[in-house]
Amino acid sequence: MTDERAVDSEAIGQRLRLARDAYGFAQGEFAEAAGLTQHAYNQYENGKRVPSIDAAIALRDRHRLTLDYIYCGDLSGLPFALGDTIRKMEELRQGRA
Repeated sequence: MTDERAVDSEAIGQRLRLARDAYGFAQGEFAEAAGLTQHAYNQYENGKRVPSIDAAIALRDRHRLTLDYIYCGDLSGLPFALGDTIRKMEELRQGRA
């Protein structure tokens, strides 16, 4: 399920941070594993830039994310364990756990 904020850079950054945290990677490790610079990835996570389609595809290919998750917040295409972990982390951050 998506919300109205789904396509804004801050929402994309929050989703990328949740995915990275779910995997337990440091920011540099996560970025470099996908062939991205830490500087560029940091800008994505901090909502200063929206990942290009090429950057998003690199994240998809390396970390099993989906473009629907990155850009729209749709968890349904993620591997079950990853989606479930992200869902639980979102609930904790929103104080619903």
